[in-house]
Amino acid sequence: MSTIKKFKERINFYFEDLTTPMGKAFDFVVIVLIFLVCTIFVLKTYNLPERLARTLDWAETVITVIFIIEYLLRFWVAQNKFKHFFHIYSLIDLAAIVPLFFAQQHFQVIRVFRALRIIRLSRFLDNRHFFFGSLKPIHLIIFRIIYIMVSIIFVSAGLIFYAEHKINPGNFSNFFDGVYFSVVTLTTVGFGDIAPVSTYGKIITMCIIISGIVFIPWQVRNLIAHSIDSLSKVPLACKECGLDYHERDATHCKHCGSPIHHHHQII
Repeated sequence: MSTIKKFKERINFYFEDLTTPMGKAFDFVVIVLIFLVCTIFVLKTYNLPERLARTLDWAETVITVIFIIEYLLRFWVAQNKFKHFFHIYSLIDLAAIVPLFFAQQHFQVIRVFRALRIIRLSRFLDNRHFFFGSLKPIHLIIFRIIYIMVSIIFVSAGLIFYAEHKINPGNFSNFFDGVYFSVVTLTTVGFGDIAPVSTYGKIITMCIIISGIVFIPWQVRNLIAHSIDSLSKVPLACKECGLDYHERDATHCKHCGSPIHHHHQII
């Protein structure tokens, strides 16, 4: 096996790994950068001193360049590059770096893609393994519900702000106004004190309502189904994969197939 191939396999392993110190360190750095760039996105919707605004622009550029390097590395080590390019996570990664190439004012509509960077965190909620150990399935589902709600609000707030700020600055003066509008719209309370006036703003508002109807009940259903399913099982963790619950008459783990012995724990 060539040295380059071994290097590519090692890089690919750390991209997917969530158990070794190196894999955890890489994921931790990526998550911190995502939170930083999202914070910068929020701060730049406020009136800031010119020096601070330039510093934030520089920091955002540096972080986006790191994302570009990560994106290119993931593409380089992928075995099936066509499949990798059109994978949902790759498309999200691409959307996160595109705004760097369209910084001009007349391409401002492209820059709203910066709000999508928070969706990159969804990559880390596909696996039960996390930085401090394995999450229980029910905890992972709850984590996903919270994340989906936060992501919908964050992305919606960013989109509605950029759609309405210039033509409706009285109602959408900063990111918090967008958050307030998104929460009120998502919960279908609809106070009516803030309303979009542009066509894009109205379309975004409809998308907020639809996303709340579709995505949140989907995860809540999974939570209810898991809770009901757990009632018929015994609390016994598999020593190999960490699956927490098994059927009373099971002799092997249904996730990894390892033998389990639980007759002494059944009452």
